[in-house]
Amino acid sequence: MDLSNDQQLAEVLAKIDPMEVNAGWVNNIVNFLDYVRAADLDTRKTHEFQRRLWEDNPVSGIGMGTVDISAALDDPEFCSWMAEESFKLLPESPDARKAFLQNFFNQIVEKLKQYSRRVPWMKIFRALAALYPRYFTTITYRRMAFECHRAWFGKRRKKPGPLACQLDMMAKLDQILGPAEDSTEALAIRMTLPWMVYEAHVQVESAEPEVESANSQGDIELRPLPALQRRKGLNSVRNGLAMLASAVSFVVDGVTREELIDFLRGEFPDYSDASLRTVVSLLKNEFYVVQEEGGVFTPTSRGESYLLDNDPSELVPLLITRTLGVDHLFIRMKNGPVQVSELLDLLQSVNPGWKSQFAPRALLKWMRDFELVEDCRDGNYALTESGRFWANQIDWEPEFLPKESVSEDVLPVDDAAKLDMRGVNQERMIASTIDGLAFSPRLVSQLHVGLWANPRRHFAILAGLSGSGKTLLAQRYGQAVMAQFALPAEDHVLVMAVQPGWYDPSPLFGYINPLQRDHYVRSPLLDFLLKAVNRPDQPFMVILDEMNLSHPEQYFSPVLSAMESGEDLCLHNEGDSFDGVPGQIPFPANVAIIGTVNMDETTHGISDKVLDRAFTLEFWDISLDDYPRWGSFGLDAEELTTVQACLAGLLDALAPERLHFGWRTVEDVLSYLSLARQASGFSFVDSLDDVVYARVLPKLRGTESERLRMAMDETIKILDQHGLERSVNKVKSLKSDLADIGMMRFWR
Repeated sequence: MDLSNDQQLAEVLAKIDPMEVNAGWVNNIVNFLDYVRAADLDTRKTHEFQRRLWEDNPVSGIGMGTVDISAALDDPEFCSWMAEESFKLLPESPDARKAFLQNFFNQIVEKLKQYSRRVPWMKIFRALAALYPRYFTTITYRRMAFECHRAWFGKRRKKPGPLACQLDMMAKLDQILGPAEDSTEALAIRMTLPWMVYEAHVQVESAEPEVESANSQGDIELRPLPALQRRKGLNSVRNGLAMLASAVSFVVDGVTREELIDFLRGEFPDYSDASLRTVVSLLKNEFYVVQEEGGVFTPTSRGESYLLDNDPSELVPLLITRTLGVDHLFIRMKNGPVQVSELLDLLQSVNPGWKSQFAPRALLKWMRDFELVEDCRDGNYALTESGRFWANQIDWEPEFLPKESVSEDVLPVDDAAKLDMRGVNQERMIASTIDGLAFSPRLVSQLHVGLWANPRRHFAILAGLSGSGKTLLAQRYGQAVMAQFALPAEDHVLVMAVQPGWYDPSPLFGYINPLQRDHYVRSPLLDFLLKAVNRPDQPFMVILDEMNLSHPEQYFSPVLSAMESGEDLCLHNEGDSFDGVPGQIPFPANVAIIGTVNMDETTHGISDKVLDRAFTLEFWDISLDDYPRWGSFGLDAEELTTVQACLAGLLDALAPERLHFGWRTVEDVLSYLSLARQASGFSFVDSLDDVVYARVLPKLRGTESERLRMAMDETIKILDQHGLERSVNKVKSLKSDLADIGMMRFWR
């Protein structure tokens, strides 16, 4: 329905009979208009008349009228001035009449500023509508009046002021329906028509989020979203409200995204480009004060209304209905001051996914910025006058996020909150990492420095021999780092086993269920990254075990690009949020990624795109002298000496061809012998022969070369020295294959 078309608007108006829609409301307005019309000057000067005009006025519900003007109504001087001005005759000329009403409106605003820091916009329009029902509608909420005006008249480059919206809409009704009769019933019916058109058509078709709804009673009610659909916190931005106002003012005449980013860069010169883009998202998708159409940003009707006087109450409904936990805070403080620590605990119980207090504290900061709570200077927070009003608007039971659906999608953008690794005690961290393991301090130091040297790209690859302890080292390092920050490793270190057949990022970030198109299948890494983004001052570590079982440049491509460019990390392409999952997040610079890779025929090579972004460590050199658990398996000294000599000889023989073994094999050999010696008829030589045959020889493979022949000769020599007859025969058969067909492998 195009309401800017007079014919279509006339068709809509013809179908609305306010007496049928809500006769009770219309009759209440009629009675009140009769009361106002009958009041003489002396009556209008009384406190009782002014109180009814401003506080008990049925023209519209109290709705979002949050400002207390009792001080003005208690002042006889204000009441007398208001009465005298309202008794002045309106000029006949439309232009002169508009000027008169605008002047009266401006004077009311200025006088009320003497009694309150905020302007009671809704109450002003409600009073003017009762005094001048021929020229004012019952849409006393400025934003809704803007929306209705835009629907009736289309977008205008020069946006009308709030009073002009009222006069324009009533003039449009006179143009279409003819002037209303002078009876209070006819005037009451006429002034309610815009509201009913708004409720039935404009509100339904509005592109802005429905956080308040108009009803046929002339009231505005908050419309809370279910907990699962709410934002899990709000972005942390310095100078929050001042930034909103300046940004909305900047886009008034329409700007491109690049121009808006440049403007914000001037406001936040220390913010990264990714953080600036997130600020744009906050303006557009969290507070809905700007909109983008055709690549051009302009204010929304909510933004236009907020820009008039920077009154934060214009944005409070968004906080209450669309942000998880805010309604809990209002209800909890409704009966008096509450300790800050108790409020933070409450928020963390509302969303168990908030393991730190970063997001809850950011939420409390926004509530202070909005003048909803105040610090009592004794560790308590209390609701302000405005906060108490909004608490009374919450007529529902606040919900807790189900434990099975905990999540964190708050995206801090204040770059002042960063992880600082300079405080890590490297000596203590290294000692903790290598305790009981066969790794050198230098190796751990290389890993630590290599991971954190770049301010954003924290990526290392541990490559080499299977069973050499790469994954164990990564885990122990992660545990040692988290211990330095007094953080639980189970919440901050994620081990993810890469599987063959990962051809895209969906195993990492989840995907939309093709059988349930409204459901997003979340992955462990997705929730882990959302948690990390919410805690930018804490370290997190991802271990991609055997990351080259699939091509990393395919499934890992978004991460590789984001860590290099600083661009946002795209999670899906279904808008700003889908089933509680944000469309994109800033790349978390507090996350370190360690990938382990084995190099054999079952894995893929690592491309330059991956290697260019990684700090690489190789694990090929195995020194049996460094193995710390020789004495833990119950072998006697002679047996232990034999095992050490045999394995050392095999290592030296096979290492030139990289067919040697790692710590896992050493451990398995010793464990096998330890258990075998408990059986009757135990033969140490036979058991050693069996375990070497099973754990060392299966890796032997290759094609004709002088080096491989020499390795086989040396292997046979070592095996023969220790009497491992079965193993000797197997290696001899492999060597024969090498001579006959130019290649060999254990499995024929």
